[in-house]
Amino acid sequence: MSEFLAPLNYDRARDVLRRLSVYNAYHATGAMAATAVLKESYPLIFSQMEVKTFENEALLFEMLGANMMEPLVFTSHLDAQVSQALVLDAPIHELPMSVPISRAHIISLFEALEELLRDGYRPGGDLFIALSMDGLSGGAGAKSLAAHLKARSVSPCFVLDYGGYVTMDAFRTYLPKESPLALVGITEKGLLNGKVTADTSLRSREGCEQMMPLAELLRGGARLTRHPKQAALCNASQQMLCALGTSAPFLQRMLVSKPQRTFPLLKFLWRKRAIMRQFFFSELTVYSAEGKGTAQSPCENASLEFTQSIIPGKKTAEYKYRIRKMLKNDDLKLEYMMEGDSSVRSEPSGEAWDALETAIEIQFERVVIVPCLSPFVTDGRYYAPLGGRVYRFSPFMVTGDEGLHGECTVTDGTLQTAVQFFRSMLSV
Repeated sequence: MSEFLAPLNYDRARDVLRRLSVYNAYHATGAMAATAVLKESYPLIFSQMEVKTFENEALLFEMLGANMMEPLVFTSHLDAQVSQALVLDAPIHELPMSVPISRAHIISLFEALEELLRDGYRPGGDLFIALSMDGLSGGAGAKSLAAHLKARSVSPCFVLDYGGYVTMDAFRTYLPKESPLALVGITEKGLLNGKVTADTSLRSREGCEQMMPLAELLRGGARLTRHPKQAALCNASQQMLCALGTSAPFLQRMLVSKPQRTFPLLKFLWRKRAIMRQFFFSELTVYSAEGKGTAQSPCENASLEFTQSIIPGKKTAEYKYRIRKMLKNDDLKLEYMMEGDSSVRSEPSGEAWDALETAIEIQFERVVIVPCLSPFVTDGRYYAPLGGRVYRFSPFMVTGDEGLHGECTVTDGTLQTAVQFFRSMLSV
């Protein structure tokens, strides 16, 4: 963090994060309540920017710039799975607090912009903040926001979403001593969110015997999770490893300078590390199963829900076929609530990338910055058609476990660092 302290209302930021913690999954009432919290807390943003509402209460904030450069687009989603470590009724001065990175990202941006507007800020190019309320449940809001900007032929200097972070807990043997690693997402995985339902219409594969719904559903779930992970090396991860090699000692440099050749060895060396799950695995996770009955009356309907992440280079259609085949019973109803292929890869070069690198280097001393496959699926995937230069990064130092679960620890220091970073990006 630089020695300059940016104007920042610490109590307001922490209070907003706590008040928003009750908003987990999209529902209209909760989304409108979250908007009310933001409007009450950041009056200058709502009064000085044009605010439009889109599908599922998504918000688009717009401010005309000085036309000195291309538009700036910041985006994120407000719904998030909240850590149980966040205590709603704790005094607002208590720190630290654990919050989702996506939410800390947008609140830090709002804190930076609110104080800039108080000082008469005007962006060099048109400024857009695209905030969806349903990023974890279909993304219809983000789709409508991106479609609106595309229809207006908005060609941004950059689109910045959450999805990358800074850490001291990954690739340590490949980095200079005491150097933090900044991971900037340039693409992200494809995603399938699906549901399997069984009812009394189930028949055995031979078609002559009625089957119990819950039993057959559990068999199908067991087959789905038998081999849940498939490792692959995508282009973004190749770029990440090659970039790490430029700072690595000789032996480690040899391992990552030509990752296509050495990936089988790296896969073995890293087989138990979180980095495999974040950057190299397509993974299927069954996260919910439901079926109610009694000993006298077994359940007649049962369902399970799953999510399948997909490494770039593979198509969702391949995995949909694979999942149907693994279930081995066509009478099991399979539907998808959310699906999308991996996003177009943005190049880590040009003026926008240079500005992002500079903003990161100001806040984190001796930092090593590398492009990567985003560890998280974000709204940014919908904005690639605007012309590329979609980057995913949040200026928070996280532990390995926090990075795996999409959380960060908020303190006065981390808030100050994040606000300074966003002030730099807003002034591009």
